[in-house]
Amino acid sequence: MIRACFAIHLVLFTLCFAYAQNDGRLDVKPAPGDPTRFVCDIGFATFTTPKSWNPNRSGKQTYAILTPADEAYPKISKMISIDAGKSVEPTAKAFAEGFAKKSNGKVLEKSIDIDGETAYRVQCPPNPNKVQPIDCIAVIKDGRGVLLIAGAKKTGETDDAMNELVKTWKWKNTTK
Repeated sequence: MIRACFAIHLVLFTLCFAYAQNDGRLDVKPAPGDPTRFVCDIGFATFTTPKSWNPNRSGKQTYAILTPADEAYPKISKMISIDAGKSVEPTAKAFAEGFAKKSNGKVLEKSIDIDGETAYRVQCPPNPNKVQPIDCIAVIKDGRGVLLIAGAKKTGETDDAMNELVKTWKWKNTTK
């Protein structure tokens, strides 16, 4: 009887965990040909994780949190958060300026391209004592503001990962 109850609980737990893992906000598949990367679908865009980074599900405006493959929360040295929501700003530059103001950062003059959309990068001062935003890319697509926010303790620790993320980012056609 105890075995039967344990088996039922195990099945129910597994079903609940599987449901939570596929919430429709982040679909993750191994990248073809590279076991250190994952192809992620967040509904309005797809991207491939930077080499040796893992995707993690999140909630509210955060669609995914990327962490180095050899680190586990809460002991992380760096991370990338992918946040999105209805934009309250009319342009990507104004969106970036708003983030810069809140995080004591500076919007870089040169814009960047994310799959055909103009984006702006914000650099913020690091804090050697804690992981906090040091780099952010702000973009608006179809009225949705998207922030790719890199956090670390030192400047430059996430540059390669952010560049890889931008290079693989593909918008999905969400207008029907």
